[in-house]
Amino acid sequence: MIAYISGKVLDISETQVLMMLHSGIGYEVSINELTYSKIVTQEDVDLFVYHHISEATQALYWFVEKEEKQVFLELIKISGIGGKVALSILSLGIDYLVQSVQNDDKAAVQQIKWIGKKMAEKIILELKDKDFITAKVYTSTGSATQTQLPASLMENIKSTLTNMGYRPRDIERILAQIPSEVDTTEKILSHVIKELS
Repeated sequence: MIAYISGKVLDISETQVLMMLHSGIGYEVSINELTYSKIVTQEDVDLFVYHHISEATQALYWFVEKEEKQVFLELIKISGIGGKVALSILSLGIDYLVQSVQNDDKAAVQQIKWIGKKMAEKIILELKDKDFITAKVYTSTGSATQTQLPASLMENIKSTLTNMGYRPRDIERILAQIPSEVDTTEKILSHVIKELS
């Protein structure tokens, strides 16, 4: 079972990385936008891996932080949540996900692609008593808005857009005016790109 990989990035997109190990073996691995933003400028990376094996297929999912992998493992235990959906949920950022669960903010979770109202309710119910949820404390309450998005998430979004060729000053100007309903990585990236086009 593959659990950790260190090697050279040969090709990268917002959803996949082709990486060559020092032994010469190459792996194609699924990632989300947050992981992409953290490693897009790096040639050599070390990442935690979840190796999914079924009768029909095998897949690798990568995480920069060990905590991301632990949350991913909790998410895929939920009936109806597979690897791709779990990665999409993690694109919210762990802090924002925890805050949404603590505040019972179904609307925030429902913004994720493939997540409907019933599934959002199920995710919040299943995660409510998990250690990584109960261990974190936030002073803000209520539904998440742009001002409640974790600073780490916003920095990753800025980094991704900068690496795509947009000017930091222009990015910050648009991010300062993000509507409250634009509250996921995917939506924010799309909104800023549209505004800057």
